[in-house]
Amino acid sequence: MAFVHGDGQLGLPADEAKCIDLLRESADLGFPPAQYQLGEYYMNGEMGLEQNEEEAFKYWEKAAGSGDVTSVHNFACFEGKNGNHVAAMRHFRLSASGGDRKSIGLLIDSFELGILQHGRLAETLQVMYSSLAEMRSEDRDEFVKHLKKIGKYREEYDESNRRIIPI
Repeated sequence: MAFVHGDGQLGLPADEAKCIDLLRESADLGFPPAQYQLGEYYMNGEMGLEQNEEEAFKYWEKAAGSGDVTSVHNFACFEGKNGNHVAAMRHFRLSASGGDRKSIGLLIDSFELGILQHGRLAETLQVMYSSLAEMRSEDRDEFVKHLKKIGKYREEYDESNRRIIPI
C-alpha cells in the first residue's frame, strides 16, 4: 500500500508522506523490503526525504540483518567506505551467495586483483549456485516462459526471487 500511495496508483492521489509513514510502520515491524526501500529513499533523497546517507545505512543494516541480499551488498559498501575491508568482503560474499550480481562482480574483481583467495570465491559461487538450484521449480519456469511469451518478463524478477537469504 505504501507504493500505491507514493505513486498515486489505483485512483489515489500521490501522497509521499503516507508512503513514508506506511514504510516506516512496516520497517518498524521488521519487514526487510520496507527497510531496504527506506534506505533507498534516504540515499537518493526521494519521496520527500532529505538525502541522508547515515539514515540510509541504518535501514539497510536492519534489512541486512534480516537477510535482504541487496541491503547486505549496500551495507558491505558502507563498511568498505569506512575502511573495514574485512567486514566488507564478508558481507559481499554473503550477498553474492544469495545471488546479488553486483557483489559477485566485485568478488571476481577482488579475486583478479589478488585481494580474494580462489577458494573463497569458489566457495561463494558454489553456495550461490546451490541456492539458485533450490529455488527452481517447474511452476516457476512455466510462469517465466508465460511472462516472456506475453512480453511482460523483466530481468529484475530474477533479482527479486533472491532478495531474502538466511543469515
